[in-house]
Amino acid sequence: MDYTKLIKEVGRGKNHARDLDREQSLALYREILAGEVPDLQLGALLIAFRIKGEAEEEMLGFYAAMEERVMRLQAPVNRPLPVVIPTYNGARKQANLTPLLAMLLSRLGLPVVVHGVDEDPTRITSAEIFRASGIDAAQNQQQAQQQLDAGNGPVFVPVSVLCAPIEKQLALRWQMGVRNSSHTLAKLITPFIGQDALRLSSVSHPEYIQRVSSFFRQIDGRALLTQGTEGEVYANPSRFPQTHYIAGGELSVLAEKEEFFAADVPSTKDVDATVNYIQECLKGERAVPQAILNQLACCLVAAEVCGDMAEAKMIVDQIF
Repeated sequence: MDYTKLIKEVGRGKNHARDLDREQSLALYREILAGEVPDLQLGALLIAFRIKGEAEEEMLGFYAAMEERVMRLQAPVNRPLPVVIPTYNGARKQANLTPLLAMLLSRLGLPVVVHGVDEDPTRITSAEIFRASGIDAAQNQQQAQQQLDAGNGPVFVPVSVLCAPIEKQLALRWQMGVRNSSHTLAKLITPFIGQDALRLSSVSHPEYIQRVSSFFRQIDGRALLTQGTEGEVYANPSRFPQTHYIAGGELSVLAEKEEFFAADVPSTKDVDATVNYIQECLKGERAVPQAILNQLACCLVAAEVCGDMAEAKMIVDQIF
């Protein structure tokens, strides 16, 4: 592949760069993930895409290349659709409640797979909270499948196990100083390739809703899409976001946004404080934030456990 020619096309700046087509993007990202692109050209390409922004056809090509490298899992038989939760940002200012969301979904009987980074020097990761809660990360495909089939709680799979080449691309952030395409791609991973599963997805800004929902429609994916909390998918306890449901190539609004001004949440992002809070919620000693209860109801509808939000909220209220 002529990397110099590709850099010339995508590296002309935001206003003059040319987008690659899906076939070119697939071929390029295959070579990137295989470690075949020399460091100099790789850095130039990653910065070029960072400045230009990835077009939809490019993301679809990149995604197809990544999917070839993702570890496969089989959805448990005779159980609801699995829920796939990405966790790549962690806690920057407030407590990271992605693990709480995953544990509550598991308690509702849904198979749950959470994937993300093991550590981040600048944030509190979900992996740290899971470890402190006694939930060990799956170290290989067999272990992940066994944990999933056992159904004793959420399964956490580090991205280094789920898709090692993407983990290497994510790590380039600490050398380059900025994120690259892999930070978007990682959040789209599902280990249930060729099977129906519900993916939770979030965006940082409302204007990206249409872009991400278009991607899921293009791949015929099932997803709940919201504005995230510090980059994580859990509903902000103070501001439940408008929730979009994508399935069968169609986009609809499943729940409207709500404000909750008196949410009872930890005052710090500290691991121990977060774990204690989660355990109190699970034991019924502290109320689960209403915004997260609403999110649980949305998941029950999107996973086809319930026919509508009224039924889903009734089930959630009975359990929590």
